[in-house]
Parts: sequence; C-alpha cells; structure tokens
Amino acid sequence: MRAVADMDVHRSIDAVWRLESPRLIAGLARLMRGDVGVAEELAQDALVAALEQWPGSGVPDNPGAWLTAVAKRRAIDLIRRRERLDRKIEEIGRGLETEETPEPDFDTEIEDDLLRLVFTACHPVLSTEARVALTLRLLGGLKTEEIARAFLVSEPTVAQRIVRAKRTIADRKVPYEVPQGAELVERLASVLEVVYLIFNEGYSATAGDDWMRPALCEDALRLGRVLAGLMPREPEVHGLIALLEIQASRSAARSGPDGEPILLLDQDRSRWDRLLIRRGLAALERAEELGGTPGPYTVQAAIAACHARAHTPEETDWTRIAALYELLEPSPVVELNRAVALSMALGPAAGLAIVDELTGEPALRGYHLLPSVRGDLLARLGRPAEARAEFERAASLTRNERERTLLLDRAAACAED
Repeated sequence: MRAVADMDVHRSIDAVWRLESPRLIAGLARLMRGDVGVAEELAQDALVAALEQWPGSGVPDNPGAWLTAVAKRRAIDLIRRRERLDRKIEEIGRGLETEETPEPDFDTEIEDDLLRLVFTACHPVLSTEARVALTLRLLGGLKTEEIARAFLVSEPTVAQRIVRAKRTIADRKVPYEVPQGAELVERLASVLEVVYLIFNEGYSATAGDDWMRPALCEDALRLGRVLAGLMPREPEVHGLIALLEIQASRSAARSGPDGEPILLLDQDRSRWDRLLIRRGLAALERAEELGGTPGPYTVQAAIAACHARAHTPEETDWTRIAALYELLEPSPVVELNRAVALSMALGPAAGLAIVDELTGEPALRGYHLLPSVRGDLLARLGRPAEARAEFERAASLTRNERERTLLLDRAAACAED
C-alpha cells in the first residue's frame, strides 16, 4: 500500500510541476537577473526537495507556494554567496523570515515574468531546435527524456541543445525583458513559430510509428493559451490559438481503431470536438476584431474555420479557402495547398495544372506531399497507373510509418482499378 501511496504522490508532484514550473522559473529568473539557467537549477532543487519530503508529509495545500518558498530561500543563499549581503537581499531576507505563509514575493509581477521567460526561451539567437527544446523544458515542464521521446532524438542530443541554449543566452547577454516597438513584431514571430512547430509535430509526426503525438498538441495548446492571456492585444496570438484549437478539434477523428490515419474528407465529423471548435472560432473572431492586416496564423485559422463550419465535406467553401491561400506569403507549399482547394472547387484538372508546375521546385524535391497530392488528382481524373506511381514515390519519401502504410494502400487500390 505504501508503494501505491508513493506513486500517487509522485504523480501529484509531476502534475504540480507541469503547472507551476513555468511561473516558478520565470520569477526566479527575474530574481537572478535574467539567468534562466540558474533559475531552472533552483527550481529543480525545489522539485528534489518535494520528492524527498512530500511522500512523508503529504502534498501541501498550496504546493506552488511551497516550491516557491524553497526555491526562493536557495536563491537568496546563492545571491549572498555571490555578492555579499546588499540592501536588496536584506529586504528579501527580512521579508522571507517574517512571512508565516510561504507566499512568493514576486507574485505581483508573475505575468510579466512569464512573458519575459517566453521571449527569452524563444530568442532568435538560438537555433529552431534549441528554441523548441528550451521552451518545452522551461515553459512546458517536460523532462529531457520526454522531449527526446516526442521528437525521436536521443536524450544526450536534447540535453546538449538545452545546455547550449542556456549558455548562448548567458554568453550573448540576452536581456530578460519583453521587446518593444518594431522588435516586438519580429520577436513575437519567433515565439509563435515555436508553439506552432510543437503543435505540428504532435498533430502530424514527421517520423516514427505514430501518426499523432497528442501530448505535444496539448503542450502547444497550453502554451498558446497562456500566451493569449499574456498578450491579449496581439491579433496574431489569437490567430495562432484559433488555428490550434480548430485543428485539435479533429484529433479523435484523425485515426482509426488501430491508429491508422484517416484523411480529412473521410473523417466522421460527429467526432470533432465542438467545444474546441467554438473556442477556436471565438479566438478567430477576437483576432479579426483587433484589426490590421491578417497575419499568416489568422489566415490559416480562417481556412481551418471553413472546414470546421462544414457539417459535411460537400458543404465546405473551397472557393473561399482558395482565396484565403492567396493572402498568405507565396511559397511552393502554399501554392500546393491552394492547388488542392482549387481542385475541390473547380475540379481535379485545375489543381493538377498547378501541381505540375510545382514538380520542378527545388524546395519540394523531397516533400512527400507533392507526389501524394498529384497521385490523388490523377486518381480522380481516372489515371490509376500514374496515380499509383505517385503514391509509391510519396511513400518512399515520408519518414512516418503510418503515413507510409496509408500511401502504399492507396497505391495498391490504384492497381486494382
């Protein structure tokens, strides 16, 4: 029974850590003058203390305050060792000693601290891989092994990315602050990209045996919702969360009983999560109300909304979807998606004409969705032999086993025609 109780406590600690660690690290980073590496170490020390004490004493009524109090004491000790006691540390120390309830003294600025941590973890001075790993670690509360498992890379690789990211932030003296003015627009794009990449890897895994990794989608949604709360006047933040909410609404319908992929037009729409759709549409409305030229996430959310509002595939407003794609920054991938929309609005021949023009694009040379789309259009045009070759080529390019099986099945179906 004791073992079961200990397991329950450890599960509780894990849940508390996921919820509290971003705020804890954010507040500590401000206390440590922007040193996120030291802040995370102090937070981890508090976690170790919880693992040691809570199985015997039980989970406190206010676990976040408990962790904060422990971490703050250790931060003060570290500052004292580093700098000698100055006036600021004396004030912090006196406040700590007289507090009967261990409430964090930086609670009043926690929202600002969280925002500072977001912009620090997603700073463009870091590589994309480093930004994703550091964000999941500091803001998602994920362990190194969890990040490694999610992205199918080794634990040492993830650990190195995180260590190098912290070192780069320290060496480059990245300020622990929210950028202002024109810099905010550029930096916000980096933040949104990280959340979007995390969601996409969970929604359509690029490699491995699983079609989806729902935990990553949940992490991205949580980060996006936090960001929307921290930056309520930024339309693209609401555009991103609208896109993620609507996309996530289809999760239950995107795979069959054995985990096999189910394509959009074949999905049982009664399994779409209407609550997530309502949340997504509300976020899209908020983004549009804030005005300005719609950004890429808001436009993509509007496209997703066209699907969400259609109760059957036939009700989908493909003409509007094709027009919305024209609002995005031109790229071969955007043009490929527009071709799909036009094929649904005007017929497969219209889409194939565009796709054929894209076959020479260097950016799409190894992109498995190009031959996959071409195969679908050829099949719809009654050219099964050509379609089969395209599906087989697409299968050879994807690194996801579930998707490979789906494409080979489609190729086999063409052979039977």
